[in-house]
Amino acid sequence: MKLWGQISVELDVGDYVEAADHQKRLEDILAQVQAIYPAATLAMRERRQRRPTPAVRALPPNAGTGRLNVYSES
Repeated sequence: MKLWGQISVELDVGDYVEAADHQKRLEDILAQVQAIYPAATLAMRERRQRRPTPAVRALPPNAGTGRLNVYSES
């Protein structure tokens, strides 16, 4: 059996210098983890905030009366 474990850390950083400091700390932690799990890796990605989606109005209720339509044969 093969398992995959993941540890996620979400960081709010002001600039690239601060991001590099956090990355260095995570790399130090990774070294400790790799002592036990040599295949452990670190991946850092930029997460961009989603733009707020505009509110979409619901469709109006069906204007039908419930009566059947009258069709004529031609």
